Amino acid sequence: MSHLITYKNITISLSGKSILNIDQLDVAAHQCTLLTGRNGSGKTTLLKIISGLLKPNTANIHYQGLDMSWKQAKPYIQKDIIYLHQQPYLFDASVSDNIAYGLHRLGESKAVARQKVMHALQWADLSHLAHRSAKELSGGEKQRVALTRARILSPQLLLLDEPTASMDTDAKQQTGLLLQRLKSEGVSIIISSHETHTVKHIADHHLHIKDGQLETIEPSTDSDKVSVLKPSKKQSVT
Repeated sequence: MSHLITYKNITISLSGKSILNIDQLDVAAHQCTLLTGRNGSGKTTLLKIISGLLKPNTANIHYQGLDMSWKQAKPYIQKDIIYLHQQPYLFDASVSDNIAYGLHRLGESKAVARQKVMHALQWADLSHLAHRSAKELSGGEKQRVALTRARILSPQLLLLDEPTASMDTDAKQQTGLLLQRLKSEGVSIIISSHETHTVKHIADHHLHIKDGQLETIEPSTDSDKVSVLKPSKKQSVT
């Protein structure tokens, strides 16, 4: 299995406290990884480092055949990797305008953007909400709009921070369906979540942050339990 991107020697300290000390993380292309850990374990910190939003103390990256420092890689990863917060920010505009925002920033013509947005709304089963103000949407609807807005930019890797938190069962199912569609289209996904029962059927791999390092969790013979492998020098989600 090929790797989309590799991160080596990820370290970061906040307020003098070591948060992460990860030797290596290989992200497999076209697969989904579940990331778990206690509150404060560094899940969000890791996602922001991966996406180029947070500068680590150290990190080296291998991407597109190039070995780079985090600073050198930042323009590449910010173009190809999208991070979605637990409560995604939407503009006080229609759903269609929110989805089109990234396309306009890339310089797409209004006609092309309109066509892409129409197809995106159909893909996400959101056509009936096209002209509704994003501020009027439920939490689950906002998350699906944010996923659709991210997809329309054709990311290589999508990072989701607690995407189904505080949703009812129906909203979780609809969000899970979109995640499955994204995965089937070849988008690599990392999902940070405490609700493992909601996303475990989508995930190909499960990584757990403990004491700043990554552990690989493998399925046990009991489908409702997992067995934890001790962290090794290299964590590969392949």
